[in-house]
Amino acid sequence: MSRRVATILIGLLLSIAATASAQEAELGKVLDRLAAAWARADAATLAALSARNGVSIDVDGEPIGPLSPRQAAAVLRNIFVGRSTDTLSKGLVRIVGGQPPRAFGELSWTVRTQGTSIPEKTKVFLALVWEGNAWRITQIRLLR
Repeated sequence: MSRRVATILIGLLLSIAATASAQEAELGKVLDRLAAAWARADAATLAALSARNGVSIDVDGEPIGPLSPRQAAAVLRNIFVGRSTDTLSKGLVRIVGGQPPRAFGELSWTVRTQGTSIPEKTKVFLALVWEGNAWRITQIRLLR
């Protein structure tokens, strides 16, 4: 292997590593942003982070979508109406590979429905895709 080819290969590997590192760092930031928006019941912010091809929302095994950001915001507002967040914590976050790269994140959401004192625990799974230079939501799944 010539020195020039080796230099090109090393440069390519370093570039790939830098891109993966940037994606990983951005994944942590976007999950923080998503968790904060979820805790505030901010449907508009969540919907604004939808993938270009839309987002699917699955509540207790009943999927709908893909939805446009406007439609997703309406569905999310319905999920949040009459509920207040007690606690929200981030769980597992992983890049799973693929082309374009895909990732997922998990939130543990404890909520109280208006007029009740019993907390309800829900797992929120977020599927993401790398579009351009940002992670975008492709699916939101709620499991109670």
